[in-house]
Amino acid sequence: MERRAAKSMTLPRQNERIPFYTEVMIQSESGTRGARISDVSTGGCYIDTIAPAREGEEVCFDIRDRSGNTLSFTGTVAYVMENMGFGIQFTELTDEHKAAIDEIMRSSGG
Repeated sequence: MERRAAKSMTLPRQNERIPFYTEVMIQSESGTRGARISDVSTGGCYIDTIAPAREGEEVCFDIRDRSGNTLSFTGTVAYVMENMGFGIQFTELTDEHKAAIDEIMRSSGG
């Protein structure tokens, strides 16, 4: 019997990721649930959660930056790592969103 190599979970990155840990409430068509962001980039973020998600699902959540300001973000689930979390690609980024992400990245050494 032929054995197949496991498919790599490495995805090409278009943007540098910076560790950024914050608790969030994710809202989607499957409901509202608590989760944690573990990293962020100018294109998206990674959500640590065991709650299920599906690729293509639209989500929204608030991020509080290091200054205490809160900004609502929207995104699409780009990939899912079952029982671990999922990656989100940001959608509809305004200049205010971009400035907040830039500040998070600068303050994290990115």
